[in-house]
Amino acid sequence: MKLKVVAIILLLSLLLFFGFKKVSSNKNKEQSTNIEQLNILKYIPENNKLLFISNLDSFNIVKNNEKDTNPNNQDNFILIKDSILNYLGIDLGNNKLEDIYNNELIISTFENNKKLKDDILIVFKIKPEKTIDDLLNLPNKIDKAEKVISINRENKINFLNSIYRTEDNYIIASSNKNLIKNSINSSNHFKEKKFEYESELSGLKNEKNILFTNKFLESIFFNKDIFTENNEDIVATTFDLKNKHLILKSYLLNNKKNLDNLTYEKLINEDINNQNNPEVAIFSNVKNVDKYIKPLINDFEQSFFEYFNHHPNQNILILNSKKDWLITFEKNTEDQFDLSALQELKDFNKYSLKQKEDIYSIYSKDILEEKDDVIKQLTFENLYSIDSGGLQFISNYLIDGKKLETISKKFFNQKSNKDKSTFLYAKVDIKNENSNKIENLSDLEDLNFLIRNILKISNDESQEIISHSIPEKNPILYTEKILKIL
Repeated sequence: MKLKVVAIILLLSLLLFFGFKKVSSNKNKEQSTNIEQLNILKYIPENNKLLFISNLDSFNIVKNNEKDTNPNNQDNFILIKDSILNYLGIDLGNNKLEDIYNNELIISTFENNKKLKDDILIVFKIKPEKTIDDLLNLPNKIDKAEKVISINRENKINFLNSIYRTEDNYIIASSNKNLIKNSINSSNHFKEKKFEYESELSGLKNEKNILFTNKFLESIFFNKDIFTENNEDIVATTFDLKNKHLILKSYLLNNKKNLDNLTYEKLINEDINNQNNPEVAIFSNVKNVDKYIKPLINDFEQSFFEYFNHHPNQNILILNSKKDWLITFEKNTEDQFDLSALQELKDFNKYSLKQKEDIYSIYSKDILEEKDDVIKQLTFENLYSIDSGGLQFISNYLIDGKKLETISKKFFNQKSNKDKSTFLYAKVDIKNENSNKIENLSDLEDLNFLIRNILKISNDESQEIISHSIPEKNPILYTEKILKIL
């Protein structure tokens, strides 16, 4: 079952429309509370299907877009915000959300076997002077501390049907009244038991937005063929917004296997400052991952896989930028790869030149063709091969010495991430037009009518790293998505 609509509604509302207000210089000087120290955590019931925790400072993205002077854009943001709140059953009246919300929020979903949609529980802190009446704007005042109140709006949708205010100014609202009771019960016994995600949260304490699930939002490699279902595995996704780019980083964590987010630091930070990174970069062995690589490369590159399939543990590096492509792999002294033996190059002419220890080769082809009694010259795309430092490079462009050194270093840096017990390692980076476009966020189903023609989101960059060793103890899987918000 997909992540249900309401949970994603609230994530979008928080992350895109409310939660990234510029904090003043005085506010920056204050000591902010680590997310693991939030008092709101005591209200989280166990056995949730999805859990989102936020410790943001404010609820207004419009002020974070002060450079955008187009009033229509600001009106559109407000329209989406109000539509989301109305769907949930919240009516602020003349109140402003940023004057009510007090920097703590959790969203949690739970399986409901009697309904198609999951139940949802929302807990957030309000300012001391605010009440339930400020959120619902009903004709008659209904606020009573520590009493579960039904939300009823005639002829209107309200997905949340019950609400509760605690003595310490937390609002608990849910689509299922029993979940509010479970939340209250959880707070009463919080000191007696350990928080479900306490260990995972400690490694992410400086983050402001964290989503815990047992599945990746989107992944090339996460599937049952590679990872068996394991109730101990947790996927933590962090959210951040920088320069109108939403950054999602997901980690497969498992406290019992000593797998935390620090395990990923070396793998993630590599190449981060290299401005010459190509639009597509893939490093892997062919075994188990070729079906994921093939959609990302062109037809001619795929022709090489017939050779690689005979060498399933062969490490390869594939780089693509616009029309330029390159494949790098280690030379096999027992079974040397002969580019000229490929069927696609059978009629090509080969010329080689040696420079020091490196051997450069070019494969070219020009022919004459008669068509409608006219003789024409046809020139085929040149191919290039370089044998250098134990590596073989194949490309459709001539590589200079400086770039040759850079690519060699990139290959061996990636190879160094594999130890003798690693049977599966791959790193995939995709940028710009090679990223899949997200036009209307079709996965959000019921939400399309709210965001179509108002908000456009597209993948700008994508990165995924997988590493699996023997014995199958610590599968490492990391994904990063950078989404451009227009």
